[in-house]
Amino acid sequence: MIEEEVLKIIKPTEEDKKGIEKVLEIIRERLNKLDFEVEGSFRKGTWLRQDTDVDVFVFYPKDVGKEYLERNVLNDIINRIKDLDYTLAYAEHPYVIVNINNVEVDIVPALRVESGDRAITAVDRTPFHTKYVTSHLDERGKDEVRLLKRFMKGIGVYGAELKVQGFSGYATELLVIYYGSFRKVLEAASKWKHPIKIELTKPMKAFSEPLIIPDPVDPRRNVTAAVSLKNIATFSVAAKYYLKNPSMEFFFPSKKVEEKIKGDVLILRLNLDEKSSEDIIWGQIKRSVNKIERALKQSGFRVIDIQAWGDTSNIVIAVQLESKNIGQYYLNIGPQYYSETIDDFIQKNDNIWVGEDGRLYSIKERKEYNAEAIAKKNIVLKVKYNIESYWLQNTEDQQIMKFLRKTPTWLK
Repeated sequence: MIEEEVLKIIKPTEEDKKGIEKVLEIIRERLNKLDFEVEGSFRKGTWLRQDTDVDVFVFYPKDVGKEYLERNVLNDIINRIKDLDYTLAYAEHPYVIVNINNVEVDIVPALRVESGDRAITAVDRTPFHTKYVTSHLDERGKDEVRLLKRFMKGIGVYGAELKVQGFSGYATELLVIYYGSFRKVLEAASKWKHPIKIELTKPMKAFSEPLIIPDPVDPRRNVTAAVSLKNIATFSVAAKYYLKNPSMEFFFPSKKVEEKIKGDVLILRLNLDEKSSEDIIWGQIKRSVNKIERALKQSGFRVIDIQAWGDTSNIVIAVQLESKNIGQYYLNIGPQYYSETIDDFIQKNDNIWVGEDGRLYSIKERKEYNAEAIAKKNIVLKVKYNIESYWLQNTEDQQIMKFLRKTPTWLK
């Protein structure tokens, strides 16, 4: 079976595990006398080969409060690892990423709480997630999670960060725990119609998101609150087509040859001069994409598609239009002849006439008819950046070709 072949590729070996343990020994020595635990997929045994999620949580008494983590803790951790290759990252509060032998270890400050539903910061629930998953998955179940993670990565719906708005690792684990196996998850997902409710525990509040999985360790929280409808739909369609015709393409999509450019495609390349957290950057990028699309449509352009991709340093926004050429003037549709607003329309317009349908019309000049200028003007990044823009003529860029193709390789 294809799943067996995939597992041979993605399941870590004992040698892989020993390599991670050696890295963790270095971290353990540095965090000596602190209250810390290894968490994440490595601890739960659901990690993928060469794609390791190693999290080390350093716990402090809950009484010190959230502000203490932000103000006092970070300096102590940095002093302990300052001779290693590290960077600062930001989520609800700052944490440290250490790189040792090409293995990234996130060192995350957290508060020690009695139960998941008493979490003060979002990460305080993590130890309870670990206990729940390890107590509900056997070795076979862990492999089923690995298959589901790789499948979701292959079709592009894995990752709860704002940039992706996909499924978290914890969500994949809960799906396997609920349905029982990788294939059973796909069988159920192929029939999904939102709103979808998957209850390992009864929720303690009402949720409005399209996919609802109340957190077993804190039923006030929806584990899949961040998953977009687009990613839910993509996963459902992919599940349906995989069950019809299983293929390695779902797990490891191939690269396709150059795609024909249809319409006019504007490429905006943003080079960021300042560092900021990924979620902050991608929150602004998503707002920019929505604003660009809205402004172009309001100016009379017909937008086929608009997407963004990249990291926190280099970002591409691609805008596909039916045509970049648009008239300087346009038909302005006014009120019916009997409307009370007719005087207002006549005062504000020139070149007015009554149409065959009894409605008033006029000719208006567009305020803006340069698509490139409109797109640039509606970028709302708060960090400093440089921008390069051009209309696409040809490309060998794989991501741009993927944008042009639209159809996922696993679908057709």
